[in-house]
Formats: sequence, C-alpha cells, structure tokens
Amino acid sequence: MHKFYNKNIELFFILLHIALGLVCYFIPFSSKIISFLVAFLSISFVLISKNKVLAVLVACAYVATSDVFFRMTGGLFFYELHKYLLILLVLIGFVFDQVRVKGQVFLAYVGLLLLTIIFTSYDYTDQVRKMIAFNLAGPVSLGIVAFYFYKKKVTMQELSNVLFYALLPIISLVVYLFLYTPSIKDSVTGTASNFATSGGFGPNQVSTILGVGMFILFSRLLLNKFKGVQSIFEIILLGFMSFRGLVTFSRGGMVTAVVAIIILLLITYVRGQKKFRTKVLVALVSSTILGISVWLFASNRTSGLIDNRYANENALGVAKQDVSTGRKDLFLTEVEAFIESPIVGIGVGKNKGYRFDKTGKIAASHNEISRLLAEHGSLGILALCILLFVPLLLRIENSKNIYFYSFFIMWLLTINHSAMRIAFPSFVYGLCLLDVTFPKKSKVKKANSLI
Repeated sequence: MHKFYNKNIELFFILLHIALGLVCYFIPFSSKIISFLVAFLSISFVLISKNKVLAVLVACAYVATSDVFFRMTGGLFFYELHKYLLILLVLIGFVFDQVRVKGQVFLAYVGLLLLTIIFTSYDYTDQVRKMIAFNLAGPVSLGIVAFYFYKKKVTMQELSNVLFYALLPIISLVVYLFLYTPSIKDSVTGTASNFATSGGFGPNQVSTILGVGMFILFSRLLLNKFKGVQSIFEIILLGFMSFRGLVTFSRGGMVTAVVAIIILLLITYVRGQKKFRTKVLVALVSSTILGISVWLFASNRTSGLIDNRYANENALGVAKQDVSTGRKDLFLTEVEAFIESPIVGIGVGKNKGYRFDKTGKIAASHNEISRLLAEHGSLGILALCILLFVPLLLRIENSKNIYFYSFFIMWLLTINHSAMRIAFPSFVYGLCLLDVTFPKKSKVKKANSLI
C-alpha cells in the first residue's frame, strides 16, 4: 500500500480529478451522481478503515473542500449537505474509534449556540428551520469536528497526505473554471467581484477555496521532496490556481492564502536547520517570481483592472471610500444589534431581518464574529472565547505542528470575510487541534497505511 501510494496514487488522483472537472462541465447532470458517490464512498471509507482518526481526517478533508465545486456545478442535493456530512463522518469516527475523545469543551461551545434558540422568538411568517440551519450548520459542524479532533495524534506525513486529499476537489474546480470562462478579457468590464470568472457562482467562496488550494500546493513544494514530473506539474497548477483566484476579483481568499504562506515560510525558516533554511529561501524567491509573473499575466488579461481592484480603485482609477466593499456597514449593524440585546442577542437567524429594518437592505452576514455577537449576545462571546483560546493554549502545550499558525489564521481570516458559508473553516479549525508527531523513519510505512 505504502509503495503504491508514493509512486502512483497521487498522480493518478490528480489526473482523475482533472477528468472529473471535464466531465462535470460537459455532462452537467453527472455532478449530482459524483456528489452522491462522494458522500457514499466517504462514509464507507470511514466505516471500513482500521485507523479511524486518519480515515475521518481524509474523508473530512475531501468533503470540506469539495462543497464549493458541487455547489457551482449543481451537484448538491441540498445546499448545506457537506456541513452535515462533516458531522456524520465525525460521529461515525467517535462511535467506532477506540481512542478516548478529549474535546468536551467544544460540546459546551455547541451548547451555547443552541441555547440561544430557546430565547429566540419567531414570527409565524419566519422560515424557522431554514433560518437556524443557514446560520448554525457551519458553527455546529465546527464544534463537532473540533470535539473529535482535539489532541488526536497524527504524524507529519499523515497530515501531509490529508492535505493532498483536500487539494483534489480544488483541481476539479479550477479545470471547470477554465472551461466555463476561457476568455477572461471578454468577461471583465469592472472591478467588482466577478461571477462570470467564478464559474457563475459566488466569487467570495470560489476565491476562498482557490486560496486553500494555493496554500496546499505551496506547502507541498516547500516541505516534500522533489518528485520530478509531478512536482513540475504542481508548480504549473499553482500558477493556474493563483491566476484564476485573482480574476475572481474577490480579494479575501487571495489575501488569506498569501498571509498563511508567509507564516509557513517564517515558521519553517526559524525552526529549520541550515540546509532546510536554504530551501526556504529558494522557495521564497521562486514563489515571488511565480507570483509576479501570474500578476502581470492577470493584469494583461484584465486590461489592468486587477491592479485597480487591489488598489481599491474603480475601473476609472478613482479610489473607493470603503475598502471593505460594504462589509464595514454590515459589521457595524451587527455591533448595534449586540448593544441593543447584549445578554442573549437578537436571536438565531434574526440578523438579516434586523438589518432590513434598520437600513432597508437585505444582506447576510460576512463576518462570523460579529454575527455571534449580534445573534447570540454574551453567549456568543463565551463561544468565541472557546474558539480563540483553546487552540492557543494547546499550542503552548504542543508546538510540533508547523502548520498551526497558518491553519489558525486561515480559519480566522476566512470567517471574517466569508463567515461560515462553506465547510472548509470547520475542517481547518479541527486541524489546529491535532497532536502532530514525528515518528522514527522505521515507523513511517506503518503510519501511512489507512486500512
């Protein structure tokens, strides 16, 4: 299994997911079939695997990064499917795993979120189930994932393999994007977030998940050994992914990826030996050259509009007053709601209606932190404290996870610009809580076996 995995399986899976991107574009209904297979196979995989922790990690990795692709291609049977899948996979692992679970503090976090429902009064016209599901599916899935993964032991190599499986659906997504919008010049006319270059889907969510792919590819090139043709292919893929992320004109995912990459470079340079520090510097120079090349190409294909976008200017080059593209107003409205009802908040799902009453605008929250304050009040503050301080305290206890700060900042920045719209923040938060080890070389083969 180990020998086959190293030499063949990664490249095979990469090519398979390129093919899946092609199939979903040319045969649209196939997306629903593939989505069903992903759900079925991920559950089956966890059930039959002997190493439940690693199996749950791999299955959750794939599920967490594939929801944007299946949403974009119309493959989901219901919109929040993958958040519920994360919960189900973790519960299966919890029931069948022989390792004791230690993350009970996150059940308290979930309890705080659900407690607010008791204090929320709904009108007969409210779609209560949808309001609760839309606002709590993400936060609750995060709590359940964190509950199971807290202090679970994995090796550094196993964690690297998990990230590879998280990368695969993003490969399918970027293939689909190139087919959906082959000509960027014809699709870009302004500096607003662009649905046409985002596969007809939400640019913010697409940018976020492409940024995740960029980080994973960079980390593989930095930390893994050079694999010849495959590594060269991954460098090209990193360039393609960066380009498509830029031309969504949604900055959140791109900025998050760059910050996470810089943090990883700093951590590995500080902790690395002299020989590895040289590799880090080479990676820094190479990635800078690649980044500048991609930017210049994107600038050319967008007639310079991408430069305006990141300079916070409109198509005419005039500076915009609000760098947050309206998010500041959303945030301030939610702070106002908290001030009005600081104990238990205005209620789960009430944020959108409150904003409409105050401003006449209908808009969902983009910031999970301010949403917690507005809808959950002081209970939300307690929940937020658990999320912020538990992983940081764990880091003091165990500092071996070199990905920790990158994962933590990816989670924090993502929920600040995209709330919990997609499944990925739940998963990457769980990765912050792992107890990462570095076993002796003689144990690596056994550790890599999933079944």
